Amino acid sequence: MAFKMAKGSLFAVLLRSSWWYSVLIGLFILLVSLALTDAKYVVLSITGSLPFFIIGAIAAYKQLQQPSQKRVLEVVQQAKKMPAGAISEKIAANYIKSGYETSVFKGNGADLVLIHGSKKLLLSSKRFKAANTGIEPLKLLVAAGKNAEATGLLYVTLGEVSDAAVKYAQEHNIELVQSGRLAALFDGKAKV
Repeated sequence: MAFKMAKGSLFAVLLRSSWWYSVLIGLFILLVSLALTDAKYVVLSITGSLPFFIIGAIAAYKQLQQPSQKRVLEVVQQAKKMPAGAISEKIAANYIKSGYETSVFKGNGADLVLIHGSKKLLLSSKRFKAANTGIEPLKLLVAAGKNAEATGLLYVTLGEVSDAAVKYAQEHNIELVQSGRLAALFDGKAKV
């Protein structure tokens, strides 16, 4: 049985937060426990605060792997000046480095097909400049994925995604490539 952390647990929330929150909590626990025990139980004090320092280190490592907010804004501005085909090619370059082969999707709902062994991904970036994304373009992508027997779907958007569209994407295993992920893909640092 695989261990999975509950989304609302303290450590899950701290993993999604800035790393220094965990470090501050760890320091607070350490200092309070040292003060309450007159530093007699140093090992126990350190042990009690250690999980927070570990979570802080993991969060810091993950956050260092992500592009900075400044870089994300630069990529968004750069992407807005590019046509959809260029965006698709830029994203596909990361997949090609990982051994994927690409071809143009013949049909409606997607732009590229990315194939690696038995994996077949469809990439849609036609409407990436749209201010708002609803369910309709995602339904087109899902229909195209069923026809092409795709194992994964990627939808690129720089605009706002409605709550209904986010839910639909989760239900149909669509990866929404938004500004942060797009910046990582542009820089070639994204894991595919």
